[in-house]
Amino acid sequence: MIASLRADGLKMRKRWATWIMAGIFLAWLVLLVYVLLFYIVKSQPASLRGSEVPAAVLKRQLFPENLIPTVLSTAASIGAAIMIIYGALGTASEYGWSTVQTILIQKPGRTAVLAGKWLALGVATVLISLAAMAVAALCAYVVVSIDGSSSSWPAATELAKGFGALVLQLAVWAAFGAFLGIAFRSTAAAIGGGLVYLFVGEVLLGSLFRGATVIKDVLKYLPGINATGLDSAFHLSYRNPGAQAPLVDATHGLITLLVYLAAFIILSLVIFRQRDVGGG
Repeated sequence: MIASLRADGLKMRKRWATWIMAGIFLAWLVLLVYVLLFYIVKSQPASLRGSEVPAAVLKRQLFPENLIPTVLSTAASIGAAIMIIYGALGTASEYGWSTVQTILIQKPGRTAVLAGKWLALGVATVLISLAAMAVAALCAYVVVSIDGSSSSWPAATELAKGFGALVLQLAVWAAFGAFLGIAFRSTAAAIGGGLVYLFVGEVLLGSLFRGATVIKDVLKYLPGINATGLDSAFHLSYRNPGAQAPLVDATHGLITLLVYLAAFIILSLVIFRQRDVGGG
């Protein structure tokens, strides 16, 4: 397992896609969250005037006091997509390169090989989460300094809980991508299927049909909906009347995400151990 961990860690470090995907996530956080929103609230376009939340209040989303909910909201969108791609690349690429057969004729067994991949993916998830929190904290400090306002940082315990929530939901999406990579044995199919599910199944259908009784009950068990429920434990420092109420509470979200994480890992192991890896 340790040898597999080292090998997958090396592949992740050498793969350009790893750094590009991480760069996109951090650039999105900086440019499309902090820079863009700060520009909008400072310029106060006509569309923002008369809003339920005044610009003077809305800008506080970018301040240190709202560090955790701001990062978590980004993780629920672009972060989820990035981690699906990470997971798919970590498993499906072995089939595309036809290296999986070579790996399995070496000393490690299938369980050890897959465990090493999971550990490498877990380490990458933690590092990406740390980078996102650090970059967001730096942006929040710069914004509040430029604005000349004052804002307090979240308590250490709150930061730890927020970081744990971030790691968990990113890990679930990475595990989902890795599971699809093993199930489909194709990087393109795994990434395509994962992103279609995320943006059509979770985002589009979740927005359009969240009011329908039957579909609403189904939505309560989807990973993205439960990630949003978990995020609801970390409130903004101001009230936004236009924000939608989460379909599930934080406890339901936490338990469901843990179940999904375990399910993706177990199903991946079952498929990987029992299926012939030859062919595509």
